[in-house]
Amino acid sequence: MKLEILDSGIIYKNINPGFKAESAYLPNLVAISENEILCFMRIGSAFFSTDGKIWQFRSLDSGKTWVQEKIIVFDGSDIDYHYSSPHCTLTSNGELVLLVHREKNPTEVAETYMVDQKQKIIFTSTDKGHNWKGYQIDIPAGEHYIDTPSNIIELNNGSWFLACEEWENMNNDLPIHIKGFGLLSKDRGKTWESVGYFPSSFDNEKMFSHSRYTKMIDGRIAVLQWAQKIGGQNDLDAHITISDIDAKEWILPKATGIPAQTSWLADMGNGVFVALYTHRTGFTPGIKVLISTDFGDTWDNEDPLTVWDSVGQEFLGVNNIPDYPKSHDNIAFGKPNLIRTGKKDLIASWWCTQACITHARYARCLLYTSPSPRDRG
Repeated sequence: MKLEILDSGIIYKNINPGFKAESAYLPNLVAISENEILCFMRIGSAFFSTDGKIWQFRSLDSGKTWVQEKIIVFDGSDIDYHYSSPHCTLTSNGELVLLVHREKNPTEVAETYMVDQKQKIIFTSTDKGHNWKGYQIDIPAGEHYIDTPSNIIELNNGSWFLACEEWENMNNDLPIHIKGFGLLSKDRGKTWESVGYFPSSFDNEKMFSHSRYTKMIDGRIAVLQWAQKIGGQNDLDAHITISDIDAKEWILPKATGIPAQTSWLADMGNGVFVALYTHRTGFTPGIKVLISTDFGDTWDNEDPLTVWDSVGQEFLGVNNIPDYPKSHDNIAFGKPNLIRTGKKDLIASWWCTQACITHARYARCLLYTSPSPRDRG
């Protein structure tokens, strides 16, 4: 079983960089049908800038072309807030659920990376994204910063599941420690209750973050995670974990051999997983994709398919990136997102910087058994 790139291109790019500073980050895809796909991304002058808003794009031809449609707005106070981290889900009744972060603009531009709690806003649409209604949600939280790194997932029993990450020591000099936990909602996101920390949170040597959660065809949840030594100075292979159907029991994360930081999974059925990931080490950095045929137990790490070649342009202005989160100033690509659009079809998205312009790109891929469809005549 192999993967082939059908085509690739740009979802959005600032075509007038001489007149405005505009960067596109964190694209996130959701398929309404095999042909109709929405993409949400943060557009602003910089990664953490206070002018960032969530824009919606639509494709009606399976991702080949895109139309910039609208900014997703909450209410009249939006002029004083900036947005980030869009993640969208299509529920079983056809409702779109978009989770975003919102933060009030400071009176002075911050030059340090103090991390404050951000508002979590849910937007919902019952007409394929043409109209949206938003409401703020309250997440049970303690003294540490809470991140929502992935999309809301509708479980088979109708409840909503949301994975969170608790980032300890983000605002002091102690080693960073990240712990994951889950939330459930039985009233479509209005209220949430904790289902406890994941087993990985009790690992005394490793921590797991930037976890992107995918609902499997059978209703369980699979996730690839950025694995590091506690403190964040040493990266490990990406790890995989899978839940039960109620998202309450999780296996301990298992190393995959994939040299990834951020990543995303797609379940193609019959044990076949496809993983899209950032590869920042070695001689061939870029965005890559590979296959497992046994529910993620083993991976074809010898022959990944490169969808974005970043050789010679993996960092901005430096040879090596600084420590997280300052590293966001210098990395030149990230936030890969992968969704299934058909029985064998997938579409990937990511952001990258090329010729000083940070923009959002896509690649449409096909899963096939030899020979390639292009060679069949």
